[in-house]
Amino acid sequence: MICPSCHAEIDSSTETKPGLIAYISGFIIALCGCWCGCCLIPCCVDECMDVHHVCPNCKAYLGRFKR
Repeated sequence: MICPSCHAEIDSSTETKPGLIAYISGFIIALCGCWCGCCLIPCCVDECMDVHHVCPNCKAYLGRFKR
């Protein structure tokens, strides 16, 4: 893609972070009585993570893919 900030042709750098689905799933698991760390499992599952895209050239934030 072409970076809108530096106008260079790039392949964006990606970083995954827990999204809203991970936090809601963890809260529901905790409400069901799994207090021993099981509520943190959704924060490790790729399907619950949001993907953030950044330009590797100028470090401009390009967007987020929500799940």
